[in-house]
Amino acid sequence: MIEALKDFRLTASFSNSYVILCILAMALTTFLPRYLPMALLKKRTLPHWFEAWLHFVPPAIFGALVFPDIFLKNNELYLSLENIPLLTTLIIAPIVVKTKSLGAAVVCGGVVFGILQYLL
Repeated sequence: MIEALKDFRLTASFSNSYVILCILAMALTTFLPRYLPMALLKKRTLPHWFEAWLHFVPPAIFGALVFPDIFLKNNELYLSLENIPLLTTLIIAPIVVKTKSLGAAVVCGGVVFGILQYLL
């Protein structure tokens, strides 16, 4: 295994140093937009309306990431009894609302999704 790793080399068009530099550049690119606002606003008092607005950002981003997978198929609204992600969401929603636990949502969602995929 170690010998195989020593011989590992990416395809001829990319050197290992190029790939490492790309990974570092991507890491820096994702780190700076997160760190700089926190560093710049750390000691400042934000207006109340802005702090209230910031509380809506995570749910909005989550919805933008998840809702298309639940409600769309081939870029069209897909409300069907064969839509497994939608059925899973409807089944686990009461559990999530009651427990308010991300862990319960992930575990229950995975189990329900697997059962529905097996049955349908």
